[in-house]
Formats: sequence, structure tokens, C-alpha cells
Amino acid sequence: MQILISHLTGNLNSCAAAQAYAEAGILAEFHTTLVVPSWLRRLSVGMGWKSGIWNRRHFPNEVRPMLRAHPMPELLRLACRSSARLRHSRFGRRHGSLDQALLRFDLAVSRALVKRRGLRAVHAYMDTAEQTFLAARQRGIRTIYELPTPYWRFTREMVKVEAECQPDWAVTLPVMDEDSEAMLRRDRELQLADVVIVPSELVRDSLKLAPPFPAQVFVVPYGCPELSLAISDPPFAAASPPHPLRVLYVGSLNQGKGLAYLAEAMANLGEVATLTVIGSRTSVAPCAALGRVLAEHRHRSGLSHAEVLAEMRQHDVLVLPTLYEGLALVLLEAMACGLTVITTTHSGLAGLIKDGREGFLVPIRDAAAILDRLRQLAGDGGLLQAMQQAALDWSREHSWQRYREQLREVVLH
Repeated sequence: MQILISHLTGNLNSCAAAQAYAEAGILAEFHTTLVVPSWLRRLSVGMGWKSGIWNRRHFPNEVRPMLRAHPMPELLRLACRSSARLRHSRFGRRHGSLDQALLRFDLAVSRALVKRRGLRAVHAYMDTAEQTFLAARQRGIRTIYELPTPYWRFTREMVKVEAECQPDWAVTLPVMDEDSEAMLRRDRELQLADVVIVPSELVRDSLKLAPPFPAQVFVVPYGCPELSLAISDPPFAAASPPHPLRVLYVGSLNQGKGLAYLAEAMANLGEVATLTVIGSRTSVAPCAALGRVLAEHRHRSGLSHAEVLAEMRQHDVLVLPTLYEGLALVLLEAMACGLTVITTTHSGLAGLIKDGREGFLVPIRDAAAILDRLRQLAGDGGLLQAMQQAALDWSREHSWQRYREQLREVVLH
């Protein structure tokens, strides 16, 4: 069996999937847009460059010989994103959008698939699968579709209700048009799939809102990084905390992540806790409510991944009150750093962790529940220590190696 996999940016999830196939000796090609040479990545470290595509586009050694690059769609998008003048020009509107990059990449992969002989399966991701799957179907090639986030109609309903619940934050929410070609394309992708892979029960259940499709759905949770190997103790191991509870939020600064509910909980918590917010704005429209939160608490943005992990190790608990998530990688990273977590039943962790042991699972839109859990941790250092250790132990058991093994079991059997 030979399999081709494609992903626009070659993110962590797709790299893990490609590595799983490479380890089994079945990876034929891994298609992406930008492949940064190793010498440029080393140079970026030496020059102290914290961000940029040269640091983010990193691929496992096992898959590098099978990489195939289609740089133009992503280069056009990045160029337009970096220049407001170019972005708003006729050229930018026509060629520089994310949707255009996704379409061009999908077409490029479909053409490459036609030329490749001996393929038995193709693994593609949401928004870049339609043309690839059409070409595969014409050749009798099995189609594997990965949906990393909840189905779009589920997300749209969450956003619609949230705009009514939190009107002061509405400008930070995404706009989702049910009649848009991008959304309808996702439905067509589902129809073309032989197998659908999702990271959590939430994503699987969200597909109940989709038009009927023939594929069987498999839950394959993402893995935790092996950061815990370098950590001897959780970051807060005192039975009587010598300082306020150190609360951390990491994520996009929009209400889809439920940030308003964390802010409300912190406002009622008093001096027993401090909050650090790490993330960047996702909306160009001003949001006074968000501005107040950032002014009242410590805020950091533009951090490298290594710097985010360093911040995690200086905190006690990560809170992510998200309204919709496939499986939030930031939660897995935090647990690998020895933090307990407070998150919602819509974060993807429901069904994976036990509420009250590795972390707390609270309902969405429930600031009072967040406040209650924070008070428990702030007032009981022994409980915090036990939950941090449990989170660390859980992360060691749920590694990316385990993800790769589970993925191979689904694809090969």
C-alpha cells in the first residue's frame, strides 16, 4: 500500500500523520506549500528570529525525502497578508485570499496524484480535499478525510448564539455564511470520503448536522509532546502556595475561545490569582471589552513556541473556556508541561480525561463554574499538586507515538 498525504502548511497534525505512514513504509508523497531548508531554520535560531515561516515549517526527518512543495499559493497569500496595499488591490483580492490558496493547492495536489502510479490511498484535510478526492475516485484510490475542527454548521450555531449572549464581543467572532462556496465545498468533501478521521468525540458528534455521507467516522485523538521528559516536578508543588494562583490563557483573542467568561471569573476571584493572556487579536475591528481585559491583566503576544512553553512552566493552571474546538493542542502542551487545565466540554478533552483528576471540565458559557474551580485550586495546594501530577502522567501515556499507532490501525485495517 502506498499513500499520498497533503496539507497546506504541513502543521503538527499532518506531520504526525505523515510520520505514521513513513514508519510503516507506506508514505509515497507528502504535499505541502513551503518547505524551509534546514540551513535556514538553523540560521533563524542563530539570528534569534522568534517567528516566521522558517521556524514553523518544520518536518520530521522520516518524511523529508517524500516532501513535495507547491509554494506559489502560500507565497501569494503571505505576500498579500504582509502588505495592506497589496491585500486591498485587485490582484490581492483575486489571488491573495486564504480561500484562493486552498483551492490552488488542492488543484496542484490533484494534478500530482494523476501522475503518480501505485497509489492506494490519499489522505487530505478539510478545505483542500475536493479536487484531490475527485481525481482519486476516478482512479479507484481510497480517500481518507481528516476533519480537525467541529463541522461548520455546528460552529455556525455556536457563533450565532454567542453573538447574542456576548454582544460586546461579537466583532471578534468569525463570520460564517451558510451559502458560501467554502462551506458548501466542505459538504462535498465529506461526500467524497471513504473514511473520516476526527480528533475528538465532539467533532464526531457535530457531524450529525451534516447531510448524510457514506464514510465511517473514526476518532483518533492527537498526542502530547514529549516535553515532560525534561521536567522533574510540576511547576507548583507546594501544599501551601507561597504566591497567588498563576492562571494562564493561551489562544486567539476572540470570543470563540470563551475569553469573556474567563475574564468574568477572574474579576470575581480577587487577589488569590493572577492571569496572563498570551495571544494575538484575530479581528481588525476594535473591541473595547477585549481591550479592557488586556489592560487589566498581563498580556504577551508575538511569542515563539519555545517562549510559550517557557511561560507555561511559570504558571499553575491553563484555562481555555472554548465554545468549539477539535482537540485543543494548547491543552495537550500545557499538560505535558505539568499544568492542570480548566476547559469546557467543547474543547475535545471530554471523554479523554476524567473531570477532577487531570483537569476540570466545565459547561460552555459558565463563568461561575470556572470561578468555582479556580477557587478550589487557589485554596488547596495539595489538590493542585495532585492534579498537576495526574496531568503530567496522562500526557506521557497519550503521546504522538500513540496517535501514530492508532492512525495506522484505522488506515491499515
